[in-house]
Amino acid sequence: MRGTDDRLGITPRRIALGSIVLLATILMVPDVAFVVASPHASKLSWVAAQLVLPAMLLLAYFAVLGRWPRLACLLMVPLAVLAPTATFYILDYRTPITEAVLGTLLATNLAEATDFLGPGLWMLVALSLAAGALAVIAARLCARARLQLIASRRVHGMVVALAAVPVFAFLCTQAVAQRPAGVGIAAGEGLGSHMIRAVRDSYPFGIPLTLALWWKDQARLQAAMRRTQGFRFHAVHAARTGQRQIYVLVIGESSRRNHWQLFGYGRSTNPELSHTDDLVPITDMISPWPTTIGAVPAMLTRKPATLGLFHPFTERSVVTLMREAGFDTWWLSNQSPTGAWNSPITAYADEAQHLQWLNLQRYDGSLPEGLAQVVRQSRGDLFVVLHMIGSHGSYDLRYPPAFKTFTPTLRDGGPSATRYRRVTNSYDNTIVYTDHVLARTIAELRQTGAIAALWYQSDHGETLPTATCRMTEHGHGYRYEFPVPALFWYSDAYAQAFPEKLAALRANAGDRASSADTFATLADMAGVEFAGQDSSRSLFSTTWHYRPRIVHPVWQARHGWVDYDRAELGDGCELVRPKPKTTNPG
Repeated sequence: MRGTDDRLGITPRRIALGSIVLLATILMVPDVAFVVASPHASKLSWVAAQLVLPAMLLLAYFAVLGRWPRLACLLMVPLAVLAPTATFYILDYRTPITEAVLGTLLATNLAEATDFLGPGLWMLVALSLAAGALAVIAARLCARARLQLIASRRVHGMVVALAAVPVFAFLCTQAVAQRPAGVGIAAGEGLGSHMIRAVRDSYPFGIPLTLALWWKDQARLQAAMRRTQGFRFHAVHAARTGQRQIYVLVIGESSRRNHWQLFGYGRSTNPELSHTDDLVPITDMISPWPTTIGAVPAMLTRKPATLGLFHPFTERSVVTLMREAGFDTWWLSNQSPTGAWNSPITAYADEAQHLQWLNLQRYDGSLPEGLAQVVRQSRGDLFVVLHMIGSHGSYDLRYPPAFKTFTPTLRDGGPSATRYRRVTNSYDNTIVYTDHVLARTIAELRQTGAIAALWYQSDHGETLPTATCRMTEHGHGYRYEFPVPALFWYSDAYAQAFPEKLAALRANAGDRASSADTFATLADMAGVEFAGQDSSRSLFSTTWHYRPRIVHPVWQARHGWVDYDRAELGDGCELVRPKPKTTNPG
């Protein structure tokens, strides 16, 4: 049989070489996926650039390790294992895995990742194991064949030098060339930054670089958080009335404003809130970020909206502000604890005097139950943050069976309705349940008899599939990921204690607002004053006024922001992007 193989030209050396070629092909699948999924795929020059660079880097890599191909294959095992996951992510989000993406993924628990992947989880695991096994087999075949791609040390040195020249030249060419609009290259970056970004956007070598950049960003973030340990607002509770005051901030998740009955949606998605007294809808609120990891800090702090996702900010959050003012502060979360290293949101939660993670109870109904216990347990003024799981995918897991109002849903499957309709039904059921949870929370507050108020605001919106857009969920930077539902509820005692604040809010409730206004609004709602307070940021103030609403549609870019009210919409999914600059004729 061995002689037959030799006669056919199938030698151990050729088998080993073939396994290396197959491994390299698999490692480039994410690059091909990026080209296929990208809206710039019609530009041949861009397509060539996205495929040529990773191919050249792989050739250079095997040239550098040409005398040790077994080692070259073994080093690629983890990247081969990751390739199917990277491909899946790129196809769904149409962006390479950047350091900001890593931050978001690492702030997501295993259960959420499992929900997101759904039935495809085991297929993805199988593909990952197969890709990793191929890399190991390739290394073993190279060892058995005693393969050396380059035997001579002198030739090896020459090949390494020659391999570096075209790679460097190509990187320089790409750094100087104009990148397509929306890719997220910041103006004013140097040649080196452009070259680093070009490598970062490729696979597989972009992953180690991305990890290094993420580690650097996280180190900077942690350093900034350490610097906030001594930060003080010097806050005082100026609106003491002698009566107990209870204020609740409810942070929603992935809720899309135009699917709320309160904001004009044709379906009955707010059957309870629509009949709730003393409710003030905030009709034109937007979030600067289409992801939780950026959107929640924008609500809780005074961090300027123009700053990047991981840009360090040395102030603490509204939780510390309320704590300084004498409120007993609580944070009840139906999301998962991920550690301050991975998620700044957890760091803000840690500012509270009391912190409870309720995510094991699955549904958001645990939040009003937890609030009721807090009200009974505490005796002073209260500031409570309730962080919902809300409408985060997978949608059918976010509401109990009793709230399956619209059918058929995604779980029902079958040919009885289009995928678009089933997705919409499942999503709208999450809004119905959010409506119920908020109504229950309001009922708990109403029973206290205290000066009480509730501010609800979703972190960001959501993309749902349409005839012209197959995408779902968020993080893409599309039109409906920025407008969010927001509302204010107040008790009779609050209306009696603060009639001027309530009148100002009603006057401002229909104006164009942003999460950048939320921090000052919450402070003013509770009558808290502090050094550097800007009343023109508070919707409860007669001095509030509109400011340009900055959003980050290309959220993985450090400086990818635009003025929302001056933006235009592009492609079938309605990507929010800056209007092109006009030039004077002649």
